[in-house]
Amino acid sequence: MSDENTLLALEGIKALFAIEEIKKLRARYFRCVDTKDWEGFAAVFAPDAVFDISDDVPGCILTGGDAIARAAGEPLTGCVSVHHGHGHEIDLTSETTATGICAMEDILRWSPDSERPNMTLHGYGHYVDSYEKIDGRWLIKTMKLKRLRVDIGTAG
Repeated sequence: MSDENTLLALEGIKALFAIEEIKKLRARYFRCVDTKDWEGFAAVFAPDAVFDISDDVPGCILTGGDAIARAAGEPLTGCVSVHHGHGHEIDLTSETTATGICAMEDILRWSPDSERPNMTLHGYGHYVDSYEKIDGRWLIKTMKLKRLRVDIGTAG
């Protein structure tokens, strides 16, 4: 293998490694929200991250990991949630930036003694993201939740 081919192969391996790191970051996001690990959840975001959930909550655009974690934690009190992300489409835009789209599904069920007694929500859609590598770690920089469908009901 020529030196040029070796360099191309190494670049490809570095790109695949970065994509896998971003997939792990997304998996951590889903795990932390469902286990109510709000410190871990806040840590997946860049310090100046922006999360746009204005399609769900009109006008709601959150900034910063701590604010995002607080905003997610409040409505999920008394709720068992299951979030799945799959079909990751990740494009590296530089050595330290990337964009992505992740298909999502969430199922939420609130307990009888919560603010939303026995309510259920089953949603489908996509996250449209950007990522940034800061101090050697990939973090979510921007995130927009685009829902395709939401079914709301009561637990039976």
